[in-house]
Formats: sequence, structure tokens, C-alpha cells
Amino acid sequence: MTDPVALLSEYVRIDTSNPPGDCRGAAELLSGALRAEGLSPVTFGATPEKPNVLCHVGGTEEPGLVLIHHMDVVPARAQEWSVPPFSAEVRNGFMYGRGTLDTKGLGVAHWCAALRAAKAGILRRKLFLVANADEEVGGGEGADYFVRNLPFPIGAAYGMNEGGVGVTDIFGGGGKFFLLNMWEKGPVWMKLSAAGRAGHGSRPSVKDAPARLIRALTRVTELREPARLTEPVRDMLRVLRAKGFSDLDVDALRGGAEEEEALEALGRRFPEIDPLLRNTYAITTLSGGFKPNVIPSLAEGTIDARIVPGEEPEAVAARVRARVADLDVSVEILFAERPNGSPMGPLYGAMEAAVLSVHPDAVVVPYMSTGFTDSRFFRSIGIPTYGLMPVLLPRAEHGKIHGVDERIPVAGIEEMTRVVSALIERWNA
Repeated sequence: MTDPVALLSEYVRIDTSNPPGDCRGAAELLSGALRAEGLSPVTFGATPEKPNVLCHVGGTEEPGLVLIHHMDVVPARAQEWSVPPFSAEVRNGFMYGRGTLDTKGLGVAHWCAALRAAKAGILRRKLFLVANADEEVGGGEGADYFVRNLPFPIGAAYGMNEGGVGVTDIFGGGGKFFLLNMWEKGPVWMKLSAAGRAGHGSRPSVKDAPARLIRALTRVTELREPARLTEPVRDMLRVLRAKGFSDLDVDALRGGAEEEEALEALGRRFPEIDPLLRNTYAITTLSGGFKPNVIPSLAEGTIDARIVPGEEPEAVAARVRARVADLDVSVEILFAERPNGSPMGPLYGAMEAAVLSVHPDAVVVPYMSTGFTDSRFFRSIGIPTYGLMPVLLPRAEHGKIHGVDERIPVAGIEEMTRVVSALIERWNA
């Protein structure tokens, strides 16, 4: 099936909410589309409910191209949506449904573009399609298992995954920007815990566990470390200056207070850049207590820190511990990954040309994502991996990813497929 709208409609109707993350129906749909074209996909996974799909579409030369997406989606509460979240209903030019953007729509563009390329007989270099389970809960039974248990070697290759976006209202105004994800900040999830006496709500004390925890969490989230320039951001700012969207010459910066002030001014001008200049700290959960008039003996909260290249998770946690040491609050790392990325190589130029073939007035920008994706697993086995969902949307629409009424323009589905087709053509030229 090479009609991306029809395939996405079927795909979205398969509920792959994670948890529990049962992707068997999705894997069968995708594998069936490949088998119908005479291909031989392989399905394998840590559990039967979480299969991964791998297919060599064609080509013999290297470096090859690996097109990656994930089948699982975050849960959706139907009562909050204006349409059933797994209906793939089309309304006012949009297809609604959980996964339309994250990342079933991207996967359909990969699948249909690859099948069209195979039919056209243009595959000189190896082309692989990958669909992973389990991304939404960390990828342990998905991409992590996948790269450690490959049923056959992929060889030298570059990868394309999610993580970058097309945005129409960024960097201070209009225009069409495609942010090509080269790097990702590292997550450091920390649990802060305070223990103390339990007591009556009418006799509070500054030593109470909830009071100490709140002060500790406030200190951490108020932490605004100095702006710093990392190589991924330097690459992005070079392109923005060359295209006339910024007048900051990063190659003229020499460190110190002058550089810091220039970066702070840049962050004020472009708020979307500010979190790329420093570590960030957000409160994500709070727990403690069971009755309004009882002071609990234990209170806990979690911080989601996202760290820039050059930082180590343990060092960041140590600074947080020092910041709250006088409050007798413990700090435990729950999950951490170092920042990771791929160097700018030939795939960047091919992707830029592919985007411009469909959107000639667009600007492609190398980008460091504040989130993290399965790309880190592919990078860990020597496959430089970038990320881009090549559909143009205003920022408000991207905000519906993991939210309510996630949707994709119907015209954008074919548009994405054309960009991926152009990438495959250029990679095989």
C-alpha cells in the first residue's frame, strides 16, 4: 500500500497506547504492507506484545539509509478529545488521532516513500525500514532490544528518526523552518525526598517534611545557570546568521562575561533558544500526605533536568544535592542519559536538499532537541542518526503531541512522503 493517507488511517485506528504498549496489530499492518510488495520483513522483540519490525527494502551499496519510527503512543483520555482519539477522523482538512504526529505519520511517510523507491528501481544503496515498540516508556524493550539483537547486519549506514520538526512561527516571526535534530539534551530525572515527624496540621514547623521539600524544589527550579555555547548550538547559530535571522557572530565570541551577555540577549530575543543555552529544571510530580489536617512524615517530588553537552548526570545531581543540603533533603537519580548526537555529515546535505525540493522557500537548521528519542540507541552502534518529521505546522499544533486533539494536515501526509522520497532519491543518486 503506497497511499499514505489510507495507510495512516488504518494505522491510527490500532490502539498502541503505552502502557501497555501492545504493538502486535501495528507490526502486522506494517509488515503486511511490505509483504504485499514482495518484501520480507522480520519481526522480533523482547516480548510478543512488543515486536520490532526490520526490513531490507533493497540496495547493496553502503553507506545505507535506515528510516526509523516508533509504533507505540502515549495514552489518550477520550473524554477530553473532540473526536475519538483512535478514529482517524478527518475534519476541516486534518486527520485527528493519537500518533498522527508522534510518530505514525512519520512512519507512514517512510513506508510509502520506500515502497515507491523500490518500485521505481532506484535503490543502489541499502535501504532499511524500522518500526520500534516501547519508545514512550524509554525504549528498553524497543530500540534498545532491537540494536542489541539485530537478526542480520545493517552495515555502514545513516539513520533518520523523529526529533526535528517543521515550524512556521519561530525565530521571531514568519517563515518556514525545518529543525533537523542532530543532538539531544540529556535527561536527568531526580527524586527529592524529605522525612520528618508526623503531626497535627494545627501545629506546623519549618522542619516539617513537606515544608522542607517545597523549599528544596523551589531552590532547584529557580536555578538559572549561566548561558553557555555548545558546539551543536554554535552550528545552529551559524546557519541562522548566514540566513539573516540573527546578527550574532558566534565565531567572534571569546568567552567570559561578554559572551555570556550576548547569549542571554539572544535567549531573550528568541525564547525557543534559551533552553538550549543551559540546563533546565522542572518539577514534574509531588506526593505526600493523606488528610488535610495531618502533617505527613514523608514528602517526595521529582525534578526533570535536561542537560547540555559537556555535562555529566552525576555532576548535575551533586550540584542539586549541594543546593539543598541544609534542608536535609535527599536527591536520588531515577533515570539519566548523557547528551548525545551525530556529526554533520553527508546525510545533512541530502536532507536539506530534499526539504528544499518540496519547500524551496524554507530554511533548514541544525538543531539540538530538548527532548530525547530512540536515536541514542542507533548512535550507540555507530549509526549517525538525525531526526525530522518533515511536515510544516505552527508551534501550537506541535503542542498537541502527547496532548488533546493531536492531528496532522491531510495534505501534509503526502507532503512528508514527498520529502522522504526526495531524500531516498538523493541518497541513491
